[in-house]
Amino acid sequence: MRFTVKLTTPNGDIQTRDFEAASADEVRSRVISEGGFPIEVAKSSSSFRSTKQLKAETLILFNQELLALLKAGIPLLQSLELLKGHGKDPLLRSSLERVVELVKEGMAFSEALEQAGTFPAVYRANVVAGERSGTLPEVISRWLTFQKFAQTSRRRITEALIYPTFLVVVLFGCLLILFNVVLPRFNEIYSSGGIEMPTATRILLGIGTFMRSTLWVQGILVVVLAFVIRWMVSTEATLRTNERILLSIPRMGTLYRMYHSSVFSRTLGVLIAGGMPVLQSIEVIQKTTASERMKLRLNIVAEQVRAGSSLHLALDQAKLLDPLAVEMCRVGESASALPEMLSHVADFFDQEVEKATTAVTSLIGPVLILFMGVTVLGLLLAVYVPLFNAGNAVR
Repeated sequence: MRFTVKLTTPNGDIQTRDFEAASADEVRSRVISEGGFPIEVAKSSSSFRSTKQLKAETLILFNQELLALLKAGIPLLQSLELLKGHGKDPLLRSSLERVVELVKEGMAFSEALEQAGTFPAVYRANVVAGERSGTLPEVISRWLTFQKFAQTSRRRITEALIYPTFLVVVLFGCLLILFNVVLPRFNEIYSSGGIEMPTATRILLGIGTFMRSTLWVQGILVVVLAFVIRWMVSTEATLRTNERILLSIPRMGTLYRMYHSSVFSRTLGVLIAGGMPVLQSIEVIQKTTASERMKLRLNIVAEQVRAGSSLHLALDQAKLLDPLAVEMCRVGESASALPEMLSHVADFFDQEVEKATTAVTSLIGPVLILFMGVTVLGLLLAVYVPLFNAGNAVR
């Protein structure tokens, strides 16, 4: 939820800023913790619609250029001014103009990114860690490495799913043509010729005639189905239910759990390596993860870490990650090398995800082809058998 806050700064200036928070009380606490005093807190009009976020490719390119300028010794503000009018993405250009204005007013880079509202929370958290530790170029470099790897992994999974998706679309198209075009024609032939038809053939031809006469109903059903799917992927309750169903599927559930474990481990490792405390890093991941299961269980982890528990014990009790990941966290904490251990376990999960994805997609293809063949063959036999019977009767 987005709030607009009118506040006084520690030096007495009055500012108007935007905050992302769960409640107005949380916003007031954040303003006070930063040394300011909230005068007025109100929900932003934009809080009822989704805010556009920068594309991953655009953000990666911007940070590559920013990193090159920072490593060349150019100050941050001057680097941002040089990049302000650069790039093809109009959203990035307008966001950078806003960021440059706020930085000139004396606001920290991370706070300016938050006010712009288009930069992802994980990226802003990395910038906060870099500012606090004084190692912003190193943190940006580490974040870029993570993002490039994540982009490669997502692209690999997407490419692996293209062929099965194509087969499903082809099957759906073939069935639509059979029921809306082929079967009604055969029904006309059989009806005019007085050919005796088996029960299965009569049922199929009846379905075909019905579908051809209700094309508009099918169109409405497609639109309704699109809205239902959109609703199912937008509400927390349905997302949680869908996730439980997915996790119950033997191979797919394991693949899904490994993927989110990898993302969690690598993101946590990057944030901690950048200088961000464990608890704050967990809270950032909890707000940005796409997994509803992980959001709920990270609340438990954050509460236990806040109470003084070690990270590996909190993860073990929450049953969030694979036991191997929990053991690696224990070793990393005891050896004061937690970021490195998290990176190792993320690499392991990425390899397992790649192998599992290859195995699942290589199995889906033949199964779908077999199903398509059996389905089409069964439909054609049901349609042509009366013709064969009629030919034999004539002989």
